[in-house]
Amino acid sequence: MSSETQRSNADAEPEVPSPATQADADSVGVIEAAPVLIWSAGLDRRNDWFSPTWSAYTGRGAEELHGDGWTRAVHPEDLDRCLGIRATSFEARAPFSMDLRLRRNDGEYRWMLDNGVPRFGPDGAAIGYVGSCVDIHERKELEESLAERTQQLRLAERRQGQFLAMLSHELRNPLAPIANAASVLRTLESTNPILVRLREILERQVARLGHLIEELIDVTRAAQGQISLVRERVSIESVVQAAVAASHDKLNAAGHRLDVDVPDERLFVRGDRGRLAQALSHLIINAAKFTFEPSSIAISVRRAAKTVQISVKDHGEGIDPQFLPHAFELFAQQDQTLARTLGGLGVGLTLARRIAQLHGGDVEGFSEGPGRGSEFVFWLPLIEPEAAGDDLDSGVPRLSESYRVLIVEDNADALESLRLQMELWGTEVSTARSAEEALDVAAEFRPQIVLCDIGLPGMDGFRLVEPLRAKLNGMPVVFAAVTGYASADDQQRAVAAGFDSFFVKPLNPGSLANLLRSYPGRLA
Repeated sequence: MSSETQRSNADAEPEVPSPATQADADSVGVIEAAPVLIWSAGLDRRNDWFSPTWSAYTGRGAEELHGDGWTRAVHPEDLDRCLGIRATSFEARAPFSMDLRLRRNDGEYRWMLDNGVPRFGPDGAAIGYVGSCVDIHERKELEESLAERTQQLRLAERRQGQFLAMLSHELRNPLAPIANAASVLRTLESTNPILVRLREILERQVARLGHLIEELIDVTRAAQGQISLVRERVSIESVVQAAVAASHDKLNAAGHRLDVDVPDERLFVRGDRGRLAQALSHLIINAAKFTFEPSSIAISVRRAAKTVQISVKDHGEGIDPQFLPHAFELFAQQDQTLARTLGGLGVGLTLARRIAQLHGGDVEGFSEGPGRGSEFVFWLPLIEPEAAGDDLDSGVPRLSESYRVLIVEDNADALESLRLQMELWGTEVSTARSAEEALDVAAEFRPQIVLCDIGLPGMDGFRLVEPLRAKLNGMPVVFAAVTGYASADDQQRAVAAGFDSFFVKPLNPGSLANLLRSYPGRLA
């Protein structure tokens, strides 16, 4: 080459790629750097182009991958499903997304997510597909691990439920003969005070064991979704009253005072009054159990948008923040040593939350820490009160005036709980433990309503009605028999003895409301 030619080439400006050429080069660089395997295919479903990352990943040249060659890298168990999805999508000109295992150049199969979308020409006609494969192997392994763990947990939960059901059944069997033995001791104890004490011990422990068994059965049914609910329109006030009555013994034994704040607005939910009261009573009893010194426990009801919130707040032991998220787990107890001292199985909060959830609500726990008390909020979805029949359906008598009520009951716990219930309704209450005491109290108290137990010592309820009416000298009084005996013969005897109504324990508030409305002239 001549020197002139060399000078001419040296002086020439370097060749600069055109913008289009530079853009293509940049695109190729991005494709090669991206951790994605990109492909394209014609409408015949044969792949006609692969990004360089395909060859780098599979260890196969582009010629080997073209057409159907890429399918040789697909796991045999995934191939038919993969080709079926592609064929259906191509036929419908629809996008697709599928998981498949693709063999890497070292022989390991890894999970990929293959997404494909149709390509269209300038005239809008389909000309083929373009797609990409992304490695999702770690995510897939995590999903499979979680699925396996979930299955194991469900199996463990089912086995636990089966065990609890079997345990409850087996524990019930020996209770009957123990209770029968206590009954036999009752017939032999008249002259032997030792037998009296033994019988009382047996009866208390049988009752305690029976309660624990019922809790086990309830929580097992709740976990398995086998709790049957009688859904009706229920007033929150009636639920609170029933829960307070059910919790009375525990509160009284610990010396706690209960402060109840129920708004004047009548709030209604759709659900099972008995189960809702059971859930709320568990929260009240839990507060009493972990408040060691006599104190006040506050129950407050408030409306929050379309829900009602029932708060149970105490000033007791409190809950450690680390334990709080586990407070509703079955058998969970913050302090095992303390739990053994206080007794119980640690199922009350679990059952309360499950009952709330079955009603479309929930229970939440709050505490500022150990020694600073705790608060549990039981919330439920509200329903609007119906325009007519509110008083009859609510389960709570709304009395236009305060009536004087005499309760005659020899059982101290039954007497106290019924008195508390009646006072919550705004009535003036007096009590008597025997027929003789009832006659003395009635002469001074002048009741308008008499709730009388049938099985009184000495003079029973059947024989008390007539002298009690005479003692009241003809003033208007409604007499209602309240008894645990529910046969038709008992009811007929009560009516024949002069009772106006007949209630089976426990007293249903709605039944009393109907009674009061049935005799408006009698109470004037």
